[in-house]
Amino acid sequence: MQESERSRRLEALRVQYVERLHDDLQAVMAQVEEMSTRDNAASAVELEAVCEALQRIADSAGSFGYDALSETCGEVACQVRQWLEGGVLPAPYTLAALQSRLQYGAEQLPHLDDLLPAYATMAQRDTASVRVAVLGDEPLRRRELDEVLSGLGYVCHAYAMHDVDALTAWQPDAVLIDERSVPRSRWSAWWSAWQSPPHLLIFGDEDDFAARLSAIRHGAAGYFVPPLDASLIARCLERLVPGPTPEPLRVLIVEDDVELAEHYHLVLDGAGVDSWVVNVPAETLFALRDYRPDLALVDTRLPTCTGREMARVMRLDDAWRDLPVVYLAAGDDVHEQALTRSGDAFLGKPVDDDALVATVLSHAFSARGSRRWVARDGLTGVLTHAALQELLEVEFARAQRSGTPTSLALIDIDHVGALNAHYGHASGDYVIRLLAEHLTQQLRFIDHVGRYAGGAFCVVLPHCSPEDAQRAIERIRLQFQSQTINERGEFEMTFSAGVAGLHDASSVEAGLDAIDQRLYRAKLAGRNRVLGNGDE
Repeated sequence: MQESERSRRLEALRVQYVERLHDDLQAVMAQVEEMSTRDNAASAVELEAVCEALQRIADSAGSFGYDALSETCGEVACQVRQWLEGGVLPAPYTLAALQSRLQYGAEQLPHLDDLLPAYATMAQRDTASVRVAVLGDEPLRRRELDEVLSGLGYVCHAYAMHDVDALTAWQPDAVLIDERSVPRSRWSAWWSAWQSPPHLLIFGDEDDFAARLSAIRHGAAGYFVPPLDASLIARCLERLVPGPTPEPLRVLIVEDDVELAEHYHLVLDGAGVDSWVVNVPAETLFALRDYRPDLALVDTRLPTCTGREMARVMRLDDAWRDLPVVYLAAGDDVHEQALTRSGDAFLGKPVDDDALVATVLSHAFSARGSRRWVARDGLTGVLTHAALQELLEVEFARAQRSGTPTSLALIDIDHVGALNAHYGHASGDYVIRLLAEHLTQQLRFIDHVGRYAGGAFCVVLPHCSPEDAQRAIERIRLQFQSQTINERGEFEMTFSAGVAGLHDASSVEAGLDAIDQRLYRAKLAGRNRVLGNGDE
């Protein structure tokens, strides 16, 4: 979402919130005024309703910039709560004093007529993007690198060696030099004369230690060889400069206050974080399965349950057992802070925007990093063979205990030996990494991918029948076979696979044997196919 559009939506949301706030305040004040005119004291039920309404205003007003009103309503709610907890019903004249305090708070709100013109004439501004320059004298290769970087979301300009003055004037964040067409002897003097140069990436021909050593001595922060692997360049740029991420963090917001939830959504969007809002607690489980979040942002006072109960419900499913939760606690309820003992985070309402972003980023990145790098294969980032074996034992025991279907798939790249022989092991590694990325991106959050051997991967699909698993792997097969290596000639990339149910097997070994046999038959039948239960 562009910054200008996000700003317009935030301002429109503020106008909508103030309109609702005027109505809510008037309703509470009318109720307090009515109780203050009686001869008898107000009832506990009436006071509870007033306390709840005031607390909701206190929890949300500060997030929209009305700190004084938030503080006033919070103090009045606290006073009413103390009366209720002490079993005291206030006299009418005491309620009249509260009425004057609320009236003062209401006067701090702007009139809607004052807000609308500002909303209509807001200034627009664009977000800055990471700029990457490509330097090369071979037009086709230069265009290919330009298209790859642009496809990753970077602002990219391509230059020939005679245009280096224009490249320097553009002031990119990083420069990728294609040494296949611009030798180091031609660009090194120009680069050395550049004061405060950007990050340097080199695309070379030599795939050995000496080439890499020479590259870093010239200041390179990244070194790549054919075939062109966009994922490696993307990882390097993400590490060097903040830029577009192919998979933004995902946050599930469970908050029944519609305007407040939308405010959180827009604030997180401004920080590059994707989010999904759930206003009805009962819909949370559906959102988890469809959205696959990295973190949950949960209000502690939901209509039908507490925030802690909601987290416990989510974690009944093993897929979400380690999902980090950030609780949004109403008021200064100290009891809710005990929730942090579980390792989760706590933010008191009204929530400061900067604190919200910082807390979400810290916990979500940490959780994603833990999932990604614990027991991960260095080349592909998927589970190692040893970690896969442990996971298989756990999933087998769970499937036997619960009776829910769990499927396995064994996938092997076709002709990977011939690929290595003709184009070199760098090409084989490229295809292996590419298949790993296809699998991790296209499968569900709860699925697991492990490196089995060489160009083979084992996929574990909990809560999935063999028929559904076969359809999922077949879809990935069709996508994968559309890829080709054309750096040094054409090579169609395909794989063969076998699928079986782990829950139907007598042991992990029996399940692995079943998918191995089906993979073997797929190879004999001509490769580039997926065999499952119905293909005996």
